[in-house]
Amino acid sequence: MLPLPMAALVSLSITFKLDKSLEYMHAITGAALENCASGCPWPSMPIIGSLWAQKVRRWHNFIVVSGSRSVFRQNNESVAQLLRSCFTSFLGTLSVSTSKLTSECGVNGLLGSTITAPGAYPYVSPGFLFLRSCRNIHNVQYVNDIIVGLVTEYSNELAGRRSDAGSRHIKSNESSLSLAAQSAKEVATLGASLLCAAGGMLLVQELYKETIPTWLLSSRDVKKNNDSVASYILEGYAMAYLLILSGSIIWGVGTKLPPGTFSRRSRTIEVHLDFLAEVMEKKISVSCNPITWKTYVCCFVGFMVSLAPVWIQEVRVDTLKKLALGLSRWNEHEIALSLLHRGGLAAMGALAELVTVIESERMLPSSLSNLY
Repeated sequence: MLPLPMAALVSLSITFKLDKSLEYMHAITGAALENCASGCPWPSMPIIGSLWAQKVRRWHNFIVVSGSRSVFRQNNESVAQLLRSCFTSFLGTLSVSTSKLTSECGVNGLLGSTITAPGAYPYVSPGFLFLRSCRNIHNVQYVNDIIVGLVTEYSNELAGRRSDAGSRHIKSNESSLSLAAQSAKEVATLGASLLCAAGGMLLVQELYKETIPTWLLSSRDVKKNNDSVASYILEGYAMAYLLILSGSIIWGVGTKLPPGTFSRRSRTIEVHLDFLAEVMEKKISVSCNPITWKTYVCCFVGFMVSLAPVWIQEVRVDTLKKLALGLSRWNEHEIALSLLHRGGLAAMGALAELVTVIESERMLPSSLSNLY
């Protein structure tokens, strides 16, 4: 049984004369039926599909695909599986026996490269299905948690491929780590793209304010075969790139923005940097691995300095100063100085103070050696 308005629309549309001159009517009707069905509390597309498939054979695949989308509306497990399929289709899967990527991957794997032939069983690539379904996901905040988890998982997997089988240290081959970092960037790029498509600005704001801080504050069990320095480094690197790219897609990196977007961007970034500064001052304790934490902070600040310097000028000088001092304590002097330099004229005083502190620290060892 269909709701009365939808039943009336189906009854009216199914009586349309089928000829080429009325193709546009069927296109409009199809979209209307699809939107109505997705808004119903119970699945209506199977009923509509059974009626229309008898009338218009060429609509069969369209009906099947539309009906399959309804499961993602309120079923979180199905959403998680679809997102995992997107990552697998784009990045490939790791074969244990050969330790190589198998199956078709890349853009063709994610979005598909062929159209199902008439009469064949309909196939829809996971990326295409996600793009058609993501706006209907009821609990869209759940997408953040799943994507962050998948980025972490794939980063660990990348480290497992490029670390020595019997060692817990990074390979001495710099090109191997560089390739792993490039792959981690691809993982983060996919995650940012899916996240922005699903929730836009609201989901990115939650990523900055809630999801990433929670990820840093929580401890995670890492598989023993991937429990290496490389895995922690790639985790932090990928998550920093995920955050900076998501913000860049939604807010941009320039100054010409609508007033509402500009204020939301500055508030969101400042909240996140305030959180990082409080951790630096040991007011908050993170539970993630220290290597992950240090890599994340250094990479995120480094990405802001090089890719989005305008963001830094929107943050309070006091917050920038706390971050710079924390980075300086890690001997990351170059990033700390660049951060304050990008802060503009308002941060020049803090920059001069930091230069003085760094110079005094460098002079201290030589002064002590002269005493002996």
